[in-house]
Amino acid sequence: MYFLDTQMHMVTFSITAFEMVILFFQVIHFLQRTNDKKRLLYLILLIFLILHNICSGLFPDEKFVMPIMAQNVVAYLVAFCMSMYVVYYFYKAFDLKELKFFATYGILVFLLLPCFLLFIVPYSLTGDLKLSRQLTVVIPFIFGLSFIYSTARAFIIKYKKSKTSLDTSLEYPFDFVVTAFLALICWGVLPVIVFFGDFQVLEHSVTNAGFLMMTVIYIRTSIQQSRKEYEVLLLSAQSRQELFELNCKKHNLTPREVDVVSLIIKGQSYKFIGYTLKISEKTVARHVSNMFAKVSATNKVDLINLLEGRTPGGTR
Repeated sequence: MYFLDTQMHMVTFSITAFEMVILFFQVIHFLQRTNDKKRLLYLILLIFLILHNICSGLFPDEKFVMPIMAQNVVAYLVAFCMSMYVVYYFYKAFDLKELKFFATYGILVFLLLPCFLLFIVPYSLTGDLKLSRQLTVVIPFIFGLSFIYSTARAFIIKYKKSKTSLDTSLEYPFDFVVTAFLALICWGVLPVIVFFGDFQVLEHSVTNAGFLMMTVIYIRTSIQQSRKEYEVLLLSAQSRQELFELNCKKHNLTPREVDVVSLIIKGQSYKFIGYTLKISEKTVARHVSNMFAKVSATNKVDLINLLEGRTPGGTR
């Protein structure tokens, strides 16, 4: 069954539609935190995959204005670019420095170059798609096996480093690594599928299965990162509170003065502070004046900054 009057199978269309929904929400999240580099890497991976699904799903089709040969070239070029980015994604997203060669010169020499020399050139000269397809996947397949092996070594190196380091970013749970390798294997078998023929449903099912595994990894690491950020935030708040209490003791502030300045920090007015503490506004003002003298502050902003361990200008 195909989508409308195109060459795209309904399975491919359904997967692509689902991934476009994911893309929409991921873009919204990224616009809220544009400094999130891992989300950006994931977004680019998702865009490449959607382009691959669309191009290889729709092309070739005689109803398109573009020549059949050009359609095939575009479809395979997008597939090679996606494969190149997968290598780069593993290198950057997992911070595997041992994969630098694969993610730089390797993808150019063993993926991009074969795409031009063993597919585009032979296909342009002979018009034989099957022959060109079989020629072009041999080197990428060998490169893929080598990349999977090197990725395994890189993860092992990280494990060894984690034993002697306090850096938790070096550690990956066992199931996390297994999922990553299953995703790599999915992409690693693509050259084999392409070598034996044009199996759209099988190819896209395997490719997108790998992507879904990467999505599981991405979501899991995002949750872990959010937890770490929350823990850091709690520790930071606790440290600020401890420093505030220490400075209050250092400047001999009375318990009532501490109550007053605590409410000032929350942005409350003298009237509200007086009502809350059951004292008059004049008494609140007198407490503030006394604190100015004890802390050597000239205004409420300086008073807060000094008690929280910042300079009068607002920096620690």
